[in-house]
Amino acid sequence: MQNALTITTARDLAQPLSDNAREYAAASKAQNTLRAYKAAWGEFQIFCAQRGAVAMPASPAAVVEYVTTLAESGARVSTIQTKLAAIAFAHAARNGDNPAKSEAVRLVMQGIRRKLGCAPHQKAPITRAELVRMLDALGDDLAGARDRAILLLGFAGAFRRSELVALNVEDVRFGVNDVTITVRRSKTDQEGHGAVKRVPMLGADDAAVCPVRALKAWLDAAQIQSGAVFRAIDRWGYVRQARLTDRAIALVIKRAAVAAGLDPRQFAGHSLRAGFVTQAAADNTPEWAIAEVTGHKSREVLQKYIRDAGRGQLDAIRRALGATQ
Repeated sequence: MQNALTITTARDLAQPLSDNAREYAAASKAQNTLRAYKAAWGEFQIFCAQRGAVAMPASPAAVVEYVTTLAESGARVSTIQTKLAAIAFAHAARNGDNPAKSEAVRLVMQGIRRKLGCAPHQKAPITRAELVRMLDALGDDLAGARDRAILLLGFAGAFRRSELVALNVEDVRFGVNDVTITVRRSKTDQEGHGAVKRVPMLGADDAAVCPVRALKAWLDAAQIQSGAVFRAIDRWGYVRQARLTDRAIALVIKRAAVAAGLDPRQFAGHSLRAGFVTQAAADNTPEWAIAEVTGHKSREVLQKYIRDAGRGQLDAIRRALGATQ
């Protein structure tokens, strides 16, 4: 059996292309996306092989049977859509017709969405109060200093976890009253145009929640002068050269939640970014100002991040009834 997406994208895109051209074509998608597509395409190949069907090019009937099997086995709509995207990407890489776009697949997917529902399963945002509880529960050791910097910088700058782990010391410039951070590449900037975020230093009274002080304290304590900002710490308390992974950021958040007496199942790596947006909206920060931090270009996408747990509804009802509070 072919090695899933490694063959389909990096080596078999189109035979006339040079090796370098195929590498650039493979770089058209983020690595996390390619990994997800590779796994999904491999699963589809196995599914077809077990049924005597052809995976490349696949027939619409084979794709219909595949998504139906996924739905009946309890897969979420979002999962099925990701697997369909992988099938589409694999066929596009071979310049073939996309069976996932057929009318039969479209109708079946429409029925699956109606029957299973497609509301996204979102982790809870970290509010300011919850953030403070997590910070208070951190230790005074190196791990505590690192995790404090991750939580505060991730929240204040509305950073994605992939952006946090990609940061290098060379991307950080401390000023008198702020820190300027260059984000070389992000989920919505796959071509690497880059973006700059400025995070203010808070006053002495708010030093405990100051992201600039926390970041500087971590770099000083870990004696990091170049390379990755956020690194692994071994069991003996030594800072390693290895850069933290996306998954490690989520684990930092979950550990802090446990220490603070919160339910770790409610939070994930995205909770810091969603938390900033939700908290800023609750504080009546204008949407344009929130977007300045998050980098959102679409108001519709930004609105999906504002998870106010129905507070907007409560406020509207109170106003309609003429209540004062």
